[in-house]
Amino acid sequence: MIHIEKRTAPAPKKIRHIDPESKREKILTFAHRLFVEKGYHRVSIPNIVEASGVSTGAIYNLFGNKENIARTLHQQLVDSFMLSFQKRLQGCSTTSTRLRAFAKVIYELAEEDPNGIEFMFFMRHSEFIPGISPICMSEPFKVLREIIKDGMECGDIKQGDYFVSAVSYTGAILRPVQLHLECVLPRPLLETAEDFYNNAWDAIKA
Repeated sequence: MIHIEKRTAPAPKKIRHIDPESKREKILTFAHRLFVEKGYHRVSIPNIVEASGVSTGAIYNLFGNKENIARTLHQQLVDSFMLSFQKRLQGCSTTSTRLRAFAKVIYELAEEDPNGIEFMFFMRHSEFIPGISPICMSEPFKVLREIIKDGMECGDIKQGDYFVSAVSYTGAILRPVQLHLECVLPRPLLETAEDFYNNAWDAIKA
């Protein structure tokens, strides 16, 4: 009897699935960390490649250059902040509670994502992202100014230039965040948030 040897079919080659969105998020995450830790100008594409494990080609295909990484990251952070602010505003019916919502979002983000707060509020974006508007001209701050303007109209906030009042309020809210990030205020911000909020409100209320 002749035995015919059966040949097993070769195992099918595994198809490597490339997830551009996953790579995009890795690039943004590690670039974000490096920009804050080292400063934008001290970070190179090879640094981002080494930290993220994403190839140079993929980084250039997805973003084109380092500036576009920073621009995308900035917009992503501002959009996320605006979304959190809008959610917090739901149910707020007075000038005081609406302004408190702004402060609470910032203090919560400072505890949850200090690198995000550092990049969004305290880095000089105009030095490395040409044509970008200051953070104070972004959508969350436009909403804040409208709240203050409405507050003046209904008598909750003392009369004057609403833009100046907005600067006074946000300055009183953001300065503790900056000092906390610099470890001058080591206690969690949320433990003393009420005092900071009251000081900011006292500076502008009628």
